[in-house]
Amino acid sequence: MKNSEKIFRLGELFCGPGGLALGATTAKIENSDYKIIHKWANDYDRDTCDTYIRNICPEDSESVICGDVRKLDIDSLGDIDALAFGFPCNDFSVVGEQKGFNGVYGPLYTYGVKVLKKYQPLWFLAENVGGLKSANDGKAFKKIQEDLKNAGYRIYPNLYKFEEYGVPQSRHRVIIVGIREASGIMVGE
Repeated sequence: MKNSEKIFRLGELFCGPGGLALGATTAKIENSDYKIIHKWANDYDRDTCDTYIRNICPEDSESVICGDVRKLDIDSLGDIDALAFGFPCNDFSVVGEQKGFNGVYGPLYTYGVKVLKKYQPLWFLAENVGGLKSANDGKAFKKIQEDLKNAGYRIYPNLYKFEEYGVPQSRHRVIIVGIREASGIMVGE
């Protein structure tokens, strides 16, 4: 490792089969001194966890904790420099019942907030459906943003329409990037 090299250890909640981790760990980063590596991940579905292990960390299957996030021992996960969490969208999706915080899955984003408070990674990326912006008459999105800021982060939310980026489908996603306050990381405006 070069002296100037910075490795970001990535933790991930609601990891699914590894789409965010695969993108993060294989990204062509302009500054070759920076690298993102897998540290730990969690999801509740065994097949999904097995796919994640196969695609992301076949040499470290123990780093993927398969189980309900509500029963996860957050204190034992280990230090990270970055967090990715695509928290469940079931209650925010416009094709669902749109229960927002009143549903079973809506409040699960708070586990990402707990990890941010516990490990204070330098940055995070949170992802959800475009319907998040209108859930609970817009109050859910506002509350999530407040909670992320109160965890100590400057946040940069944006709605991406994948068809505008050459993806052959109409998927709209809210991506929230957070930079820890006083981290020294600068974000271009």
